Amino acid sequence: MIYDIAIIGAGCAGLSLAYQISKTNQNKKIIILDSKSKFQNDRTWSFWKTNDHDFEDCLEKQWSNFEVKNKEQIKIFNQTKYPYQTINSLKFYEKIKNNLNEKFNLKLGFRIQDIQKTSEIFQFKNSNEVIESKLVFDSRVPEIKMGNLYQHFYGLTIETNQNAFDENKLTLMDFKQKEQGVHFFYILPFKSNRALIETTWLSKLNELNKEKYVDELHQYIKNDLGINQFNIIHEEIGAIPMFRRSSKNETGYVDIGIRGNINRMSTGYAFPYIQAHSKIIANALDQLSFKRPISAKYEFLDQLFVKVLKNHTDQMPDIFFKLFDQNNQESVIRFLSSEGIWLDDMKIVSKMPKLLFLKNLFN
Repeated sequence: MIYDIAIIGAGCAGLSLAYQISKTNQNKKIIILDSKSKFQNDRTWSFWKTNDHDFEDCLEKQWSNFEVKNKEQIKIFNQTKYPYQTINSLKFYEKIKNNLNEKFNLKLGFRIQDIQKTSEIFQFKNSNEVIESKLVFDSRVPEIKMGNLYQHFYGLTIETNQNAFDENKLTLMDFKQKEQGVHFFYILPFKSNRALIETTWLSKLNELNKEKYVDELHQYIKNDLGINQFNIIHEEIGAIPMFRRSSKNETGYVDIGIRGNINRMSTGYAFPYIQAHSKIIANALDQLSFKRPISAKYEFLDQLFVKVLKNHTDQMPDIFFKLFDQNNQESVIRFLSSEGIWLDDMKIVSKMPKLLFLKNLFN
């Protein structure tokens, strides 16, 4: 059988695209390929809800209050218009798997060893099988390019035997100044005794050193949060590129998700953009060119922001702290979510050190 569409990767981007295609009721034969053998709660996707989406029933939790910390300063934000939401990845996977119709063939445990193109057909080969398709969407996580700028992190979901967290308020950034990069901790309190805590770096990545991250996180949990005993429920480690990688440029072969640069470089947020991109593709499947969900304006601002981060790492915690203005909190959220109008953008830009950004703009 020759499939009309092959989706490589049954993760966020691949399954989101499958879900949106299934909603359009198009008469196409589709296969989804992934090397994993089963679905599990292996990721955390968080974002501000500035638009409606299809996965409210997959939420782990949402918050209306958050805080940002830098040195001895704290800013607390109380707002309800744009809640901060976290998706439970297993609920997400199961929802989509259960909503796919008979046109979809979900094939787990398929480890691709080779991809070839013959005439107008792409062939995917493993040790004992060949699968063919006319159109390909590739969502596999790209290989890390060491020495490049990444947002890299390690997180633990823990449970304590005491009420250690304010479950109604998340910690978006708790900065800890380091010479070699921007470093902060991030806390999502799911219950008063259960939270995801991450150590996060914005820096050149030379290795994903789990031992180093573990030590940082345990020291923070003990010394900053005052928690001495806890049970580990789940862990995750990853790296999100803060640069644009070159995508595969071949007719009929489209990179999606992080592989296709569908994330904000400055923030790492990807889930809302993946949903928007999936809808764009599903509604224009007969076209071989699909517009991007992130505007040129925000691409330009992100490029400039990343340049400042590279050249003036020591100043970035203060710049981030200024960015989060309590008097313009809705503007900040719209800006970070790529939903800002020109007035939002002007409010944010006015908070930045203008001479520093201008210097980097023209250098």
